[in-house]
Amino acid sequence: MEKNKKLFYPIALLFILLNALIFTARPWLLKGGFDQEVLLVGNLVLFGVTMATLYFHARGAVNKNPQAFLRSVYASLLMKMFGIVAAVLLYALAAGNNLNKPSLFVCMALYFVYTFVEVRLVMRLLKQKNHE
Repeated sequence: MEKNKKLFYPIALLFILLNALIFTARPWLLKGGFDQEVLLVGNLVLFGVTMATLYFHARGAVNKNPQAFLRSVYASLLMKMFGIVAAVLLYALAAGNNLNKPSLFVCMALYFVYTFVEVRLVMRLLKQKNHE
């Protein structure tokens, strides 16, 4: 697991770049009807869940038992699904009628970006494991 620390760098870099983009695009976001706080919190939630699920993937990939990797995939899928559903429900309950749908759709797009990067990283990790 120690040698897989570099696996987490692209996700951290993506998080930093997206936060910088959200901060610098504040005037444009406000004109477009987006809520900067929702985007920042959504990005933070996606980052946290993705880091946790990537950890599960990395831990399962280095295990000799193929069942362990399958369990890690299922556990990370459930963790991601329930974590994000809980975050959206909490936001919907807290916001009430002030729900910012454009920001939620951007967060949904960010979910796909994070998932794409995560899958690429896991595939690269598995390819490295097969070559060793």
